Amino acid sequence: MKTISSLLLFTLFVSDALSQDISAYEIMERVFSIKKPQSSIMEIRLEVFRKKGKKIKKKIREFIRYEKNYEKGKYRLKSMARFTKPDVVKGTSLLSWVNNNGKTEQWFFLPKLKSVKKVKAKERSKSFLNTDFIYEDLESREPGLDSLISLGTEFIDGQLCKIIMAWPKNESTYFSRKLWINTNNWAIVKIEFYLNESKKHKTLQLSDFIERNGFYTPGKLQMETSEGNKTIMHITSYRPDIGLNEEIFSKSFLVKY
Repeated sequence: MKTISSLLLFTLFVSDALSQDISAYEIMERVFSIKKPQSSIMEIRLEVFRKKGKKIKKKIREFIRYEKNYEKGKYRLKSMARFTKPDVVKGTSLLSWVNNNGKTEQWFFLPKLKSVKKVKAKERSKSFLNTDFIYEDLESREPGLDSLISLGTEFIDGQLCKIIMAWPKNESTYFSRKLWINTNNWAIVKIEFYLNESKKHKTLQLSDFIERNGFYTPGKLQMETSEGNKTIMHITSYRPDIGLNEEIFSKSFLVKY
C-alpha cells in the first residue's frame, strides 16, 4: 500500500509541476520542435465510413505522401499527396506549401479536369475527397496562429497528457480546438474540434506511433464526427530521410501521374 501511495503522490506531484511550470505556448513550442526528417515518404490506406440508416458503408482509398522540411528560405515545409487507388481517384493530388509565417498555400489536381486549382480561403472548410478531413485540417498550424491556454493534465492510455485549448487568431472553420499532448514525447494524441463554445464537431485520435531512425509518426489517425461518420488513415509504410527531388513539390508535377 505504501508503494502504491508513493506512486500516486509522485504522479500528482509531476502533474502539478507540469501544470504550473510550463505555459501553453511553451508546450506547443515543444510539440513543433520535435525532431523531423529532412524528407519522408508515407504510404497511407484511407478508410471512409458512412452511416446510411442502420447500415454503414465503407470506402477504401490509398495514397502516397511526400514531405520535405526546410531549415532556410521562405518555406518551412512542403508536401504532396497523390492517390493511387482505386482508379476513380487515381492521380488526384494535393500540394501544400507552409510558409515560415505559418500560412499554408494549397493546390489540388483532379485528372478529369486536367488542371491545377488553388484552394481558396473560402474552400478551406470543404471536405477533402468526401472524407471527414477538410482542407484546413491538412494545414500545419504554428503556435503563433492561435491564442492558447493550459487546462491541466489527463491520462490517456496510461500516458500523462497536457490539455491545451486553442482559439484561432485568423479566419478558421473552427471556433476552437482542444488538444491532448503526451508529456513523455510531446506528441499530439487527441484533438477535439469545436464550432462554438459548447458544440463539438469531431474528434481526431492519433495512435500506434511508428519509429524509424529516431523519427516518430502516428501510425493511425482516426477522425470521427458527432454524426457517427469517421475516416481512418493507416500508415502502412514510413521512410524518413529518403532524399526527394524538389520537382515533386512543384505545381507542374501535380499534372504528372
